Amino acid sequence: MTPIRSVAVLGAGTMGAQIAAHFANAGVPALLLDLTAEIARDGLKRARALKPDPFFTSDAAALIAVGGFDGDLKRIAEVDWIMEAVVEQLDVKRALLERVDGARRAGTIVSSNTSGIPIGVLAAGRTDDFRRRGISTCSKSSRRRTPIRRSSSACRTSPIAVSEKAS
Repeated sequence: MTPIRSVAVLGAGTMGAQIAAHFANAGVPALLLDLTAEIARDGLKRARALKPDPFFTSDAAALIAVGGFDGDLKRIAEVDWIMEAVVEQLDVKRALLERVDGARRAGTIVSSNTSGIPIGVLAAGRTDDFRRRGISTCSKSSRRRTPIRRSSSACRTSPIAVSEKAS
C-alpha cells in the first residue's frame, strides 16, 4: 500500500474545508482548492470559526495551502490522494473530474464526497485507466463491493479510482 503523504481537497465549502482540516490533524499536508484562492481561504476561515474548531491544534492549520482551480489545479499532480468535495450537482462534479483526469499523475487515488450521485455515474466517460480500478458505488446494496474505503462512511468518501495514468 502506498503511503498518503499529501492530499488535495477540491471544494472549500463546509465539507471540503473540514476534510482538509482532518487531514492536517493527521499531519498530512493538504491543498485546498476552490473556484479562486480567495474562496478557498474564506472556506478555511469559516471552518476555523466553527465550534468546536475542526483543528486539534492551531499548528495543524499551517499544513493547508489554498488555491484556485484555474491557477492551481496543476498542483494536484504532486499529491497522493485527490478528494472531490464540490456542490452536489452532477454536471459540476463531472466537469471538475474531467479537468482532474488531465492534471493528475499515475497512482493518485481519486475520491468523491458525494451522498447521492453514484460513483459509476461520476466515473463514466473518464479514461480507461481512471475507471479501471477502485470504481465503487454508494448504494447500500453495493457497499460490500467497495474495494477501497478511506472513511468510516463509505457514502461520504467513496473512491472513484486509483489512477494508472501514464506519466
